[in-house]
Amino acid sequence: MSNSNPNDTELEQQRAESATAALKSQTEDNHTENSEAADRIASNVKDAKENK
Repeated sequence: MSNSNPNDTELEQQRAESATAALKSQTEDNHTENSEAADRIASNVKDAKENK
């Protein structure tokens, strides 16, 4: 039998919020990295066209 403990609910809520924040941060970091890579690629294409 399990005991109903209100602290468990609070702990689970904190874990869920922490996991959500971590995923959001990771997603934003990936977006930034992808944007920077795309900018570098665009710059390289532009340079290549100018050097022809």
